[in-house]
Amino acid sequence: MGLKAALSKPFAAFVLKGINKWKQNAVPAQQNVLAMLVKEAKSTAFGKDHSFSQINNYEDFKRLVPVRDYEDLRPYVDRVVAGEEDVL
Repeated sequence: MGLKAALSKPFAAFVLKGINKWKQNAVPAQQNVLAMLVKEAKSTAFGKDHSFSQINNYEDFKRLVPVRDYEDLRPYVDRVVAGEEDVL
């Protein structure tokens, strides 16, 4: 067995262990990411317009933030392009 093969097996096991951990905790991990993103965006114009301060879970997010296309978001994007901060 060469050096590469000897090192690749433990590394692959380590990577697989991490993948399995994420797989078992996928929903809580996604909930944490959503909470972090909402918290960071509360003070933006978009966050204020969509009551991010009232979002505590995915159901709240789904209720308060409708699905949109680019044209719906264009006013926010135009403000960012114009140099305004804390828009999105």
